[in-house]
Amino acid sequence: MSDLRLLHLNTQFASMGGLEAVLRRHHLEDERFGIDSRFIVYYEPPSAGFPRASFLNFSDRTSISQARTAQRAALNAFEPDVALYHTVWGVPYLAELDRAHRRVLMLHSDIPRLDGFLRSRLPWMDAVIGVSQTLLDRAAAAAPAGLGLGPERMHLAPYPVVPPVLPPRAPRDPDRPLVIGYCGRLVREQKRVERLPELIAHLDRLGIAYRFELLGEGPERAWLEAQLPDRTRHVFHGRKSGTEYWDILRSWDVMVFVSDYEGTPIALLEGLAAGVLPLHPDLKCGGDQMARRVSPSLVYPAGDPEAAARALQHLSSWPAGEWKRLRDHASAAVEPHLGDRYLAGIAAFLKSLSALPDRTKPPFPKRPWPVDHLAFGTLDRISSLKRRILGGGQ
Repeated sequence: MSDLRLLHLNTQFASMGGLEAVLRRHHLEDERFGIDSRFIVYYEPPSAGFPRASFLNFSDRTSISQARTAQRAALNAFEPDVALYHTVWGVPYLAELDRAHRRVLMLHSDIPRLDGFLRSRLPWMDAVIGVSQTLLDRAAAAAPAGLGLGPERMHLAPYPVVPPVLPPRAPRDPDRPLVIGYCGRLVREQKRVERLPELIAHLDRLGIAYRFELLGEGPERAWLEAQLPDRTRHVFHGRKSGTEYWDILRSWDVMVFVSDYEGTPIALLEGLAAGVLPLHPDLKCGGDQMARRVSPSLVYPAGDPEAAARALQHLSSWPAGEWKRLRDHASAAVEPHLGDRYLAGIAAFLKSLSALPDRTKPPFPKRPWPVDHLAFGTLDRISSLKRRILGGGQ
């Protein structure tokens, strides 16, 4: 008999992405830590192989009323001890239906307007989990005065990495081209992959000998392939998994990020485990924190592909001994993310919440007719218009 009934809620689950991979690990291993878990997935169609996950398949045309009906049906007779929200989306409309004794918000990444979302969502939460101390600090700073989210209601959960047994990296030959990788979704939103051709153009102008490899899929792949036509230097692997994925990672010298916002990218952690140095923009997040632990020279000004190219030029000049030293730093930086610490820590924290006093939470908002019958796409357009008129309000 499991000790704790847990409901995970997120917009995605089966698709490519670090958060989605973490949720699938919860699905696979929660029971091992005394947790009986279920999963609500808002914006994906049903996917085979996940019997405890309910895929609600929302779209921009789904209304609040339809979403509430779908969530009620999905929960059926399951009454969770804790509802763990991996997203801030939908909380004002749907969280009152979760039937949970405790609610917890888990912060995986910085997102646009995060502080405003925290101010509005935290009053309904009993605790917060963050994958980096930066995100926990943001939550503490944004919490309304007197909310009572003290240290006993905050938990740091460094993202988990499960690499295979990897042989030691051979010393880097400084005379061969620098192998640079990008790992992740090929999208403009957040990941800003349209910056990659500019970065590569700066590498060419600086005269750096390199090979640039992209590992992942997304709607911008065809555009990127047209922008980067030299298949001897621009390699598109697509989406890989298992041994093939790790073999590609181990062939890289450095993994580059050009994002607008991040949390602690799983790809970065996996790269560290494979001896790949991260080059990360200064976003004040878990990703650049990890890169700084390896070397401050691995963090560059956000949104500046030319600065990233100059940092890569500097890396390409390092002797083999410096590469070995920083790969040792990479191994030390990723060590806290290995093994069962993530899952065991979250399980222990969530079970501890039952000993804490109940928090008084505000009622959920009453929505006047016909708001519940409006589609989410319409609501998004109305919210966007309000932000423009009011200057950034939620």
